[in-house]
Amino acid sequence: MRFRLLALAASLLVLSTAIGVRADLRTVGPVDHDPWTLAPRPQKSVLDGVYSKSQADGAKVQFDKLCAECHAFTVATKRKAEDLPLGDEPFFRNWEGKPLAELVSLIVFTMPNDGRAAVEEAEALDLVAYMLQQNGFPAGSSPLTKATASAMFTRPKM
Repeated sequence: MRFRLLALAASLLVLSTAIGVRADLRTVGPVDHDPWTLAPRPQKSVLDGVYSKSQADGAKVQFDKLCAECHAFTVATKRKAEDLPLGDEPFFRNWEGKPLAELVSLIVFTMPNDGRAAVEEAEALDLVAYMLQQNGFPAGSSPLTKATASAMFTRPKM
């Protein structure tokens, strides 16, 4: 029994050292000289080209069919007072700092809100790419995917 406790204590010491935590009776905290500590990867944003031009271009027909009736890209081009623009200050303020995945989910689960169609996840990704393109965000070399939809919405550079 005593041997098992010593083995467990030794294992915990090795594990805590491996993950950069000092384990003694006085302090527990990060080891300031650990050469294996990795800096966090910077979060991608919509300014990093997270969609492809061909993806966005291909979504225009779908946007016109499913979204254009209720969503313009500027406040000035709204057709009805209750329409929500997909650009300009209200849109940017609402989505600032949020991952694109939230916008994709909103489209999948609630749009179009008249129930005349259902939008699949792949279509929603394409629609978001089109929205980014129409708002002047840079295109990249790869299409927007579920994995890259973790990119954060950031206001466009003026």
